[in-house]
Amino acid sequence: MATCVPPTNDLIVCPICFDVFRDPKSLPQCLHTFCKSCICSYASTTLNKILGKTNFICPVCRKCYDNVDNIDAWLKNLPKNHLIVTLINQEKMENKEVLCAYCKRQEKNESAIYWCTECSDNLCEKCAKFHEVNRLTMEHKVCNIEAKNQTDSISSVLFCKQHSSRKLEVYCFDHEEPCCLMCATVSHRKCEKVSSLDECSLHSPEKVQRLRTEFDELRKRCDSEVTRVEDDKENFMKESKTIEARVKGLTEEIIQTLRDKEKDPLSSLAKTEKEQTLVLQTKLEELQTVQEKLERSIQLLQLSERFSKIALFWEIKKMEKDVSNIDLQIKNLVKRYKTPVLDLNINEFGHNFHSSLNLFGEIKLKLKTNGVDFRSAKLVLEKSLNVQESSCLTDVEVINGTHLVTVCQNSNMVYFLSGNGTLLASSPLPYTPWGIAALRKHQFQFCVTMQNFNLVGIYKANISDRCIIPCKELQLPHNAYGICTFNDKIIVSLEEKQTEQVFRVYDEEGNYIKAQHSYDNSLCNGIHAISERRLLYTVHCDNSVYSQDLSSTGASTKLYKSFEMVKPIGITSDSEGNLYVACFGSNNVFQLDPQGKFIRKIIQDDPAVQRPYGVRVTFFHDGFKLLLTSGGKILIYNFSEI
Repeated sequence: MATCVPPTNDLIVCPICFDVFRDPKSLPQCLHTFCKSCICSYASTTLNKILGKTNFICPVCRKCYDNVDNIDAWLKNLPKNHLIVTLINQEKMENKEVLCAYCKRQEKNESAIYWCTECSDNLCEKCAKFHEVNRLTMEHKVCNIEAKNQTDSISSVLFCKQHSSRKLEVYCFDHEEPCCLMCATVSHRKCEKVSSLDECSLHSPEKVQRLRTEFDELRKRCDSEVTRVEDDKENFMKESKTIEARVKGLTEEIIQTLRDKEKDPLSSLAKTEKEQTLVLQTKLEELQTVQEKLERSIQLLQLSERFSKIALFWEIKKMEKDVSNIDLQIKNLVKRYKTPVLDLNINEFGHNFHSSLNLFGEIKLKLKTNGVDFRSAKLVLEKSLNVQESSCLTDVEVINGTHLVTVCQNSNMVYFLSGNGTLLASSPLPYTPWGIAALRKHQFQFCVTMQNFNLVGIYKANISDRCIIPCKELQLPHNAYGICTFNDKIIVSLEEKQTEQVFRVYDEEGNYIKAQHSYDNSLCNGIHAISERRLLYTVHCDNSVYSQDLSSTGASTKLYKSFEMVKPIGITSDSEGNLYVACFGSNNVFQLDPQGKFIRKIIQDDPAVQRPYGVRVTFFHDGFKLLLTSGGKILIYNFSEI
């Protein structure tokens, strides 16, 4: 049979021999599987019962296979069932039997249930008892074989590589390797420092704690790098999706622009076609009238024998006059007729459009060594963008990595700007805006919270038409302040009571999902989600930053509080999880680590910063930037290595 170990999986048992499959073959239509030898024996037996029989019957489902003329060739071409082969291999790995080393040396097969830590031998019950009474091995520690996996990697090196029957007894520091006494005498006799392993091992316990500390530190560094690479992978995928959306969006814009541009020539073409068709139809009707006159005259002449001579004379006289009139009429029609010819004049852009498609864009991969060191990089003011007719911008957001959208609470306006600050579109809002967040799934869409009217508006910026289009309004049960998005979720902070904060979660279509309560604070100003569960928010009256678990109802956790952090409003994070808090009252920006520990005041004593509200740290155009609203301006800072 295939194996002496009873199979635990019925899927790998042949229905003919009731043993584990050997070379499993499947029938082509019903897919029942058998050992190759079993199905061959069955086929030859059944086909020989009736002379000349060419039909084969599946022994499981009785499916009939007709016209099996050459049974050997038919069986040889049966496909192998690779799934069964995989299951058999897996079963063998899971049920791999461990044999006693002593018995194996005597060419016997006995299952091992014990293990000697000194000899590194697997032992059956009989050999384990002998091991305990043997004078040479009676002091060896014998344990259950399940404990072997925990120390196998250590114990397996206790015997000499050159002399497998001899234990390791000395250590050569020159070659940094252990060996037996024979190797020490022969191979290491000229080495300067060779000590017994017993002496070397005296100080091992003292080194354990030091090594544990070192390995723990290395593990933390490795875990940090794993987290960084995982974040880079996630950010890279997001950037890839963003670029894909930008390319597709630009393609749609180009296509839409071309469709808009084609309307004028097509409209002109339709008008010209209608006019010229009418002219040609009129001309055609005039010619057809002449043609009818000629046909009548010709028919009368063909019937001339039927007329009297006097009547024929009178008709001929009239026809002679008609000849000259019709001739003149045809000449006039021919003279006045002009054949219409359509032509299309393509401007320079149209002629060069196809050849310019290779300038559409290209994907470039930039590899940065560890990226931006956010904790040590210096912020350098790159741009200060004045937003027309604004005096108090409360939030700012990057759209599609290339454009900006911001809101002003004094003018109740939302503004859509290009990367260099050019105002592309603006739109009045029905109520006073506060927070703003981009919808990553829908290109150029964003949502705005409006105070005192329990409303979130979803809008779309249209680049080609340079306008802002309202898409949807979310009616809320209470007044809304902070707003953020994470993956495909919209999270809004609502002030339900003086002592209760509510966070409502929606999908990007505006459909309500759930509400999360926090019973610590009121008037949550800015919020920022750093995961599906963890939400950070600021409370300006408490000068604090809090963390809320969105998966459980209850108290939030205070991450950081400082008397120098006066009236914090905006909050965001970089790609490494470091936090940034814009302080409206102290005109500075705090940088905290992901756990809320103070790192530095990344912006302070900057005369450009006045009463900051919104803050973002994100990839914008060519690198990571910090964006900050200051009065009626958007300040854009670049992370520069010191």
